[in-house]
Amino acid sequence: MPTKKRRQFFHGKESAFLNDRLLFIGSILAFTALIFDFGFQNNFWHQFLTDAFYLFYGLVFFIRVRRIITDSPAPRRAQRISRSIILVAAGMLIILALLNLLEFSLLQRGFIQPTAGLVLLLAVLDISARVYAIERQTLHPALAFALSFFLLICIGTMLLLLPLATRSGISFVDALFTSTSAVCVTGLAVLDTGHDFTLLGQLIILMLIQMGGLGMLTFTNLFGLFFRGYGSYRNRLMLKDMINANDMADTFNTLIKIITFTFAIESIGAICIYYSISPDAGGQGGRLFFAIFHSISAFCNAGFSTLSNSLYESGYRYNYSLHLAIAGLIILGGIGYSVFINYYTYIKILVKRYFQRLFQKEQDTVYRKPAISTNTRIVMYTSLGLLLAGTAIFYVLEYNNSLAGHSGWGKIVTAFFGSVTTRTAGFNTVDTAALALPTLMVFFLLMWIGASPGSTGGGIKTTTFALSLVNIYRQILGHDRIIFKWKQIPIHALQRATAVILLSLLGIGAAIFSLIYFDGQLGLLPIAFECISAYSTVGLSLGITASLSAASKLTLVLAMFVGRVSFLTLLTGIARQFAPYRHNPLCYPEEDILIN
Repeated sequence: MPTKKRRQFFHGKESAFLNDRLLFIGSILAFTALIFDFGFQNNFWHQFLTDAFYLFYGLVFFIRVRRIITDSPAPRRAQRISRSIILVAAGMLIILALLNLLEFSLLQRGFIQPTAGLVLLLAVLDISARVYAIERQTLHPALAFALSFFLLICIGTMLLLLPLATRSGISFVDALFTSTSAVCVTGLAVLDTGHDFTLLGQLIILMLIQMGGLGMLTFTNLFGLFFRGYGSYRNRLMLKDMINANDMADTFNTLIKIITFTFAIESIGAICIYYSISPDAGGQGGRLFFAIFHSISAFCNAGFSTLSNSLYESGYRYNYSLHLAIAGLIILGGIGYSVFINYYTYIKILVKRYFQRLFQKEQDTVYRKPAISTNTRIVMYTSLGLLLAGTAIFYVLEYNNSLAGHSGWGKIVTAFFGSVTTRTAGFNTVDTAALALPTLMVFFLLMWIGASPGSTGGGIKTTTFALSLVNIYRQILGHDRIIFKWKQIPIHALQRATAVILLSLLGIGAAIFSLIYFDGQLGLLPIAFECISAYSTVGLSLGITASLSAASKLTLVLAMFVGRVSFLTLLTGIARQFAPYRHNPLCYPEEDILIN
């Protein structure tokens, strides 16, 4: 009996010691320890205590995951594999942290980088799993989406305020502006990213760009699915709407495809950029870091560069292979994940059908006809039209101006890049302030349209612009509906497009009015260009960003945030959070309204 009581006592102590609340506190403290390790100058005892905490955190995590594996009678195969991977990571953290602690205690040196990476991985997994495991979602999905960006901006601001993130310090407003510009993948900068920020600061900006481009909820849901499994019905329904999956059973596969596609394209892009520059190029981070930074920034349509003058920097402005590599990343990042998944499914079915014809009997073969969706067709046709039209107009208007110093092939590449980058990317290979006024007017239109829906870019989106043009055409000819490739466009799509356009004009107009009020001496044209660039998350500027007052910077912060999460999405989330929609089955008589 005493032995049984003792076993129950220790089991109760173990349960109390390894409850979720303690592990959550440990994960928060792990983030805090990492911030102190990399953001501040450390002394011996501070380093010793953080290394000891890493060892303690690894032990707690290892025992916790081990208990989850033991308590689960028959987990799914995917869950079993994911938990085994996490268990191995926790075990590696224990070994590395112990070795690091011993070596640092005896020799006053250690190898904290791999240890810190494992700590960050486990902490992110734990917190993401908790976010995903919430069974009762009290927030509307649109509001949760907007708040995730707000939270990421706040975290980024605090990280950029760390002493070791900048060379000469940074004000709170500038840190908030930079963090918002990175999270909202805009690219407007009040400081020189390559010179005013240290390598740590550039890594923080890069992390914010990656998470902002994909969306913080994408990462948290991926890690939550990886750690917890499929989760609740409400979780899967929210995730399905967020990533535009076909059905709830396909959410995990769609999420994996998005992440895999992103990292695969960014890796290929980094390789292309790496071999397109000279071995001694790249700045303080070196050639490899330059390639990775610009690949992620280009794919996420962020426009951040470690070069002071972006790609217009001396030694880079005539590197046409580099320009084409970055332009390709911008196009792929701005085309939309739904388009990629649609083409992936289409090609997969075609290949499967081909092998079925080769190796199966004709009567035993069941064919499934592949299809390209209407959304994909509209996105591709509109994007191609805008790219070709933008390139031709830029080439004609700037032939004897900004293109004068380029060769025949160089003029075409530079004109093409100018058409690509205005669609929310923000890199520049020419002096934007020296462009002709007609070219700037075209830039206004291209920046306002932006990228495609479900992508890393901003703007009103290509589908909104295309539907609006088709609707005008329909009104002129007197058609009562829109038919495209034997498919009818629903009326609610037109209503949403109209709302997006009107709200974008209101948002841009309010931003222009505010900046003229605070810094009217800078001129109407540069201010209008800056505000459209901020709202559409483009990042191009006529050179006035660093000269703005604090009030104007805060105005642009709000414009970038609203433009990234979508004004309509933000208002929908707020309205339906506090005033839920209630279906009204009653039908009322119609009465026409005069519109000329």
